[in-house]
Amino acid sequence: MNSERKQAQHPEEIINSCMDALLHENTTRILFEAAPIGIIVSDAHGNIVLINESAQRLFGYGCTELVGQPLITLIPDEMRAVHTSHCANYMQNPRIRPMGIGLNLNARHKDGHVFPVEVSLGFAETQLGLLAMAFVMDTSRQREAEQLRDVMIHTMVHDLRNPLGAIYTALELLTADSQASLDDNQKVIIGIASNNAQKMLVLIKDILDISELESGQIPLHLTTFQLNDLVAETITSLESLAVKKTLQLHNEVSGSLPAVQADAELIRRVLQNLIGNAIKFTPEEGLIRVTATREEGNTPKIRVSVSNTGPGIPVELQNRLFHKFIAGRHKERGHGLGLAFCKLAIEAHGEHIDVRSTPGEGATFSFTLPVAEP
Repeated sequence: MNSERKQAQHPEEIINSCMDALLHENTTRILFEAAPIGIIVSDAHGNIVLINESAQRLFGYGCTELVGQPLITLIPDEMRAVHTSHCANYMQNPRIRPMGIGLNLNARHKDGHVFPVEVSLGFAETQLGLLAMAFVMDTSRQREAEQLRDVMIHTMVHDLRNPLGAIYTALELLTADSQASLDDNQKVIIGIASNNAQKMLVLIKDILDISELESGQIPLHLTTFQLNDLVAETITSLESLAVKKTLQLHNEVSGSLPAVQADAELIRRVLQNLIGNAIKFTPEEGLIRVTATREEGNTPKIRVSVSNTGPGIPVELQNRLFHKFIAGRHKERGHGLGLAFCKLAIEAHGEHIDVRSTPGEGATFSFTLPVAEP
């Protein structure tokens, strides 16, 4: 009889019955505690008001040890200032989103050891006011697998560089040898082989440079220079690509901005990647703008932005865009190394790079650099 009565119920009645059961306080508490992912609820002041069993196991604390404590208890010391700032910004504009887009986030266990995590944020308006919910996952195994993969790739690529360089040199010598009896067809074939060998060498260099940046083995050669000069040189080197697609490429960086202090060659490569990507993904007759503004604060900075009128970036891709080997679905996508290099190069300066994009309305990549001291 019960099954017959359920079948006779309208679907909306079934949904309402389920919702009534789920909203019952005891049921909600059971589901909260049974969740396989760590859940931490904090108030508008950043104090923990609720924590489930998964989160207690994850961090090694008992519930009574954490409730009422500031959320930064679970944050490594070196990240607390940034975390406090991010929390304040989030509570002013709460929304469901991943936390730390493009960043490697870490948390601190009760015993003091630090471990990698992924965090997603949500919020709820309650009788206690606005509450923020952090959904936390330990990604230690994933991080270890990534590190093992990186070591393997680095070893393979390093071993490929020398023989490939020898092949490229031999092809170049053969092409330059005026005594070689090559017909036109053979020259074309050798030219194709030489071009592809050169592209592979560039790819190998990018992979090795990224590996060295990750390990901190690339020393920064800091100099003082004007950004508008560097931007102008970079745009000139890429202008022919923009002309082919009838794109407008504007340098709007003012020469009156103060000089910056950075590794000019690394920043040049960052600009080449960002402007090159903008050219690649912007439809014909589109617009690409390079701008820069001064940001005041304890340490004055210059924010450089590269914006385009392309199709934009899918939301689900934006939080992974600066990871290695992540490329979009565009037919001209690359190997997924350019933005990873940009992120590491900017972070090597102690600065930050990010992306803002609304699908269908283009994208803006921006990064900061320190103003040179007088």
